[in-house]
Order: sequence, then C-alpha cells, then structure tokens
Amino acid sequence: MERRLRQFLAVAETGNVSLAAEAMNVSQPTVSVNLRKLEEAHGVALFRRSSRGVVLTDYGRILYEYARVMARLDAHAAAEIQARKLLDRPSLKIGCGHAWWPLFVRQTVGEFRRENPDTLLHVEICSSFDGLRHLMSGDVHCFIGSRVGAISEGLAFSFEQLFQVEDAYFVRSGHPLAGKTVLRQDLAAFPRLDVAPLVNRHLGIVEAPAGLKDPDWSHPSRTPLSSNSVAAGLDLLKDCDAYLVYPVSVKPEFERAGVTVLDVKDRPREKVEIGVYTLDDVKERETVRAFLNVLSVIRETVSK
Repeated sequence: MERRLRQFLAVAETGNVSLAAEAMNVSQPTVSVNLRKLEEAHGVALFRRSSRGVVLTDYGRILYEYARVMARLDAHAAAEIQARKLLDRPSLKIGCGHAWWPLFVRQTVGEFRRENPDTLLHVEICSSFDGLRHLMSGDVHCFIGSRVGAISEGLAFSFEQLFQVEDAYFVRSGHPLAGKTVLRQDLAAFPRLDVAPLVNRHLGIVEAPAGLKDPDWSHPSRTPLSSNSVAAGLDLLKDCDAYLVYPVSVKPEFERAGVTVLDVKDRPREKVEIGVYTLDDVKERETVRAFLNVLSVIRETVSK
C-alpha cells in the first residue's frame, strides 16, 4: 500500500499528526508534507483542525473508507503470498520413538536444521505402532523406532537398521525387588506397565496377536497398566509396584526420574533392532535423504 495513504490512515485513526508519526516511526514534518501532497493530488482538504487535534472532512471520510479497503486487500495479499512461500519451502516430518529423541534424534535434528535452515520441520513422538500408522497416512516421512515383527501382509514399509539394543526391566526406586537379583518368575507377582500398547487404531497396520506364548505373563495383551506416553508411564511406575520392559539405552534418563533397573538373572538377551522406517515413494525425497545422511553419521556414536 502506498506510503502516503498509510500515513493518512494513521492520522485519521489517531486524530493527531504527532502520534501518527510516532506510531509509524517517521518524523512529524514528513507526515505533514505527505498529507499536504495527498490533498494537492485530490484538490481538496482532507482534515480540519479541532481543539483535540485533526478530524476528517467529508472528502477525507470518502478517502478513509476506500483506504481502509485498500489496506485490508494489501494485508490479505501479503498473507496469501507468505502462505504460498511456505508451501513452496521444502518440508520434513519425522516420527520418533519416545526413547530415541533424547538419545540421538534431537542431536540429528539440530544438525539437520543447521545444514537446512529453510526446511519446515515437524517432529512426532510416538510408539512404533503409531509411527507406522503416521507413515502410511503421510503424517510423517520417516519413523525412527524399534522394528515391529507383526506388520500386516502387503504393506511396503522399508526398514533400515541403525543398531541393536537389549531390553531391561525398570521399577521405581524402593520397589520390593530393587537391589536384588531376581528371576523373571518373581515378576509374576507384580503388574506390568506398557507404554506402547496395541490398540484398535493399529489394526490393519499391525496384525493382532493370535495368542499368548506359554507362560509369558508379560505379554502386552495382559498388562493391567498402560499409557501412550512415556512421561505418564513413569509417573504411574513411581506410584506403584509395576515394572516396565524398555530398552536399556534409556537407563541414565530414567534414573534421573527416580526409576531403576532390576537385576533379572534370566532376562531375555535377544537384541531389539532400532532403525528407520520409510515408504518407497517418499524415501528419495531430498529432505528425507539429507536427514538420513546426517542420521547415519550420528548413529555411529550412539551404537558404540
């Protein structure tokens, strides 16, 4: 919008040349000169002086109404242009398991942003089940988390392993089993907490369990406590004698929250695969490849 019209609107709305000049960060003489030029261009007086400042003349009110419309149109055009500029910017939407954000994904995102400052970025923290669902719906371009073994047949997820970890058994400090060497059968007397429960919205992405392995009392289908939030799960864990099976990599972070690792003598030693899920049609996106390249460098320090 033309500068003189903006200054005209400011004077009309404040009723004071000095206040208008201050609001627009220009000198009072500049505003006065521009108003005079505007009046000369139209050949009429736009303001008349009053005891309280200046007020619009009849001619001034006509110009004021049209200038307000022009100001609104100018603002709408600027907003449309900015919105289009945002759409034209590259974007990256990352899904990430709860455990991996503080461990290495946060660092990866920071490095990626330094190298790609103009990329629009969104981070979704969720379980692996939800991560696959978000990937299928297009809400994320890649998901970093544990490998899911029961993916529904026909879904074309690509999984690239980053490293492997072991699970550990976590309990609150002061738990009856804390500080002792125990067996898995000792855990049968305590409820298990699950922070990545399989629920109805996951069906179609993940196959429902056909049955329970005998005598696996720790199967997620039989957990009496669950949450889709690790933060809420830790609160639940600290308020009762439940236990949580979770990757041992988070031990330092959990210990700061008052949660400790149980010494379970016969705990399973199978490695849990941690990696990146993508779909073939988005894997080669420039922003996804750039992020994965940064991730491949940082993961070397994590896996050692």
